[in-house]
Amino acid sequence: MTKKVLLTFLVIWLFSNTGSAQILKNTWIINPQLSGFNLGSTHTEDTGKETFDLGLKVEAGNFIANNLAILVGIGGDFAWNKEYKDNSIDIVGSIRYYTLTTLFLGVNAGYTHAWYKPKGSDSQCRDYLYIGAELGYAIFVSQNISLDPAVYWKHSFTDKFNQYGIKMGFSVYF
Repeated sequence: MTKKVLLTFLVIWLFSNTGSAQILKNTWIINPQLSGFNLGSTHTEDTGKETFDLGLKVEAGNFIANNLAILVGIGGDFAWNKEYKDNSIDIVGSIRYYTLTTLFLGVNAGYTHAWYKPKGSDSQCRDYLYIGAELGYAIFVSQNISLDPAVYWKHSFTDKFNQYGIKMGFSVYF
């Protein structure tokens, strides 16, 4: 067991050392992401136990300093079960800081337009601003591509909307 853990850390360390040149000033980044996986939560009161939740997002930006990137993005979340459908479109701005080679911390703020449709009734729209945070790790699989697993959290003060979970992205650096 100990050998497997040490081997895993060694592989991650080797991949992380290949990425240090990609997170330098003036490097561009494109980062598509997939979230949901039914491992998080979107609604605290409305979600049933059999909810399917999927999020798709694409962010792009530039490293304005070594290890510090500013990104903008667009995405959507899609959740449904037997009782309702809930879809939304997000516009987001993020700041991401890479520490310890490729461990990253991010903060973001965005706007969401959502459509909530309970079964048997009309759609209800809502708009809100949110803040969020993420913690992830960029695992470089080649010179210009990394896999980016992360945990994230979003919170809106307008209607007490909370969302958290895991996401998987991959980044292309040029």
